[in-house]
Amino acid sequence: MTTLTRMPAAAEQIALEIPGLTHAEAGPLSQTEYERTLAVIESLQGDDWVQPTYCTAWNVRDMTAHLAGAVTGSTSLSEFIHQNVTNAYLKEVSDPVDGINRLQLEERAGKTPAELVAEFRRNGQIAVNNRQKLPWVIRKIHLSMGTIGFAPLEYLLDTMYPRDQWMHRYDICAATGKKMIVTPEHDGRIVALVVRDIARKLKKQLAERSVLLQLRGALDGDFLFGRALKPDCTIEMDFFDFNLRASGRMTVENAFKRGKVSGDHKLAEWFISGLEVTY
Repeated sequence: MTTLTRMPAAAEQIALEIPGLTHAEAGPLSQTEYERTLAVIESLQGDDWVQPTYCTAWNVRDMTAHLAGAVTGSTSLSEFIHQNVTNAYLKEVSDPVDGINRLQLEERAGKTPAELVAEFRRNGQIAVNNRQKLPWVIRKIHLSMGTIGFAPLEYLLDTMYPRDQWMHRYDICAATGKKMIVTPEHDGRIVALVVRDIARKLKKQLAERSVLLQLRGALDGDFLFGRALKPDCTIEMDFFDFNLRASGRMTVENAFKRGKVSGDHKLAEWFISGLEVTY
């Protein structure tokens, strides 16, 4: 019996075949995201700091405190251990991220916005440099990362940290009306890695089914999930809505309502419900 495989369109990517991030690539990616995030928070003033964000428990000042704390966590081994190992809040939460975030905000509760920006500016560059020069044997150590399970440290440092900064840069821009600079080489690559993680997560559950995801708006991209056959459904989503849904900031219902679906609607709803990955 011959199996016919549909060849993807020229602009269409098979999600599972998106290459993972190399350590060499992670350096420039992290540097660019640090610089773009810094430019945004340096532009904040007045009421910008108290605006609510898509992370409903945080306003812009809280989010900046988290960003400052996150980069400080990579300035030294002792600071990394302080936030990620000996942090007493880790025993009180099911997801370590919640405990780390709580400590970061608590320790910066008395800082002014200007002090938070200064901390991010100073330690953000140190963090980028430190992560890039970390020895191979250390990068390969596997750690428990909550919903991710066990993963190598380099996944946290190279993929997750720039993704986290990127998403918060959008959170702040959306909250304050600042311009979100987006380029295919940088932002497109960060989001392609999100797509790759979702494809790996849903691979077994998709089985013989396939979904074509079309991102439109700030950047366009078509991604095929599942076996390379004719899609059972096609989902068109706004580029930023996709990330809001994938980061848990948008409900399944709102994502389904705001997008466009053709084909198997039940499969589309299932797929959208499974989009969440760690940012």
